[in-house]
Amino acid sequence: STGKQFTATAVMMLVEEGKLSLEDKITKYFTDAPDAWRDITVRHLLTHTSGMTDYPPDFDLRRDYTEDDLFQRIKTIPLAFQPGEKWSYSNLAYVMLGILIRKVSGKFYGDFLQERVFKPLEMSTARIISEADIVPNRAAGYRLVNGQLKNQNWVSPSLNTTADGALYLTVYDMVKWDAALYTEKLLKRTSLEQMWTPIKLNNGKTHPYGFGWALGEVRGHRVIEHGGSWQG
Repeated sequence: STGKQFTATAVMMLVEEGKLSLEDKITKYFTDAPDAWRDITVRHLLTHTSGMTDYPPDFDLRRDYTEDDLFQRIKTIPLAFQPGEKWSYSNLAYVMLGILIRKVSGKFYGDFLQERVFKPLEMSTARIISEADIVPNRAAGYRLVNGQLKNQNWVSPSLNTTADGALYLTVYDMVKWDAALYTEKLLKRTSLEQMWTPIKLNNGKTHPYGFGWALGEVRGHRVIEHGGSWQG
């Protein structure tokens, strides 16, 4: 899920280019979306306020999906609440953002990130997860089973390429990324500040989350961060 900040950055790049708007209803891009989605905006997807849920318990993590397969599956999952009513972490919303990036840019979101973020910042090892490729110094996940270490559970290769977080990154990559966030190399300062502003719900209350970033404070210092976990 640390990858969500990169997905949000890609979306904001498209916003700055005028190719989409945060207030666009997603039905503008997904014309065969269910009627329940009619009030969901791009902003709702970015901020986990769309009403979309996380992967349901019966979601098959061992099946390979195309982007259209994922869209068709997500369409069948009822919203948990009306858009903007609450904040509830939704990986499915970020899967949808990845599909949206392709619709708007014509490129797989991983290729978009490679061209527009990783290469310009010389994040030389940053990439989408791939079991098939040879990746030097790849770290694997583990799990504890009855007190013994076992390898991570297996999921289908396609589910390691979705925009809710499917990146390989080294600490060197992250240092370059962090440095870029103090500049306007990728996005205007106004866009970054928008991404780092607590979202406002329909009732006027705020929640300490922006666009792909969690917001907080430690001993009076502003903290902008995001955690994540996957297999192992």
